[in-house]
Amino acid sequence: MIVNESKVKQIINEEMMMLDDKEHMDHVDEEGGMAKSQLYKMAKYAMMLHDALDDETQLEAWVQSKITIASEYLGKVKHYLEYEMNLDLQDPELDIEDSEEHEDGPGCGYDSEPMVTMHGDEAYEIDDEDAYLMET
Repeated sequence: MIVNESKVKQIINEEMMMLDDKEHMDHVDEEGGMAKSQLYKMAKYAMMLHDALDDETQLEAWVQSKITIASEYLGKVKHYLEYEMNLDLQDPELDIEDSEEHEDGPGCGYDSEPMVTMHGDEAYEIDDEDAYLMET
């Protein structure tokens, strides 16, 4: 096979373009870092709002709507990452108290257990169905 100068230049050009493509394909954006930064800010704002609101606080409909939408979007991302990308997502650690050591232990009138303490407030774990009923 005889190869002329123009054919050699074409082959070299094609190889150089393929190398450039590989470099671009190997490039990794720092999307994870940016997402973590945004999630940190969201968590911080969520905790500030959570701590500032009382159960009896009346919010305008648009505020309630934005909180609901943000919660739904974050839940969808969580489920996508958990199931589609097989990430092992862990619940945040909670301090679980022995119900026997607590004055509101067995027979206190609450059927749900165990008793947990979150930010100094007592709370009972409930299932998803009860949480949905409480939201509606």
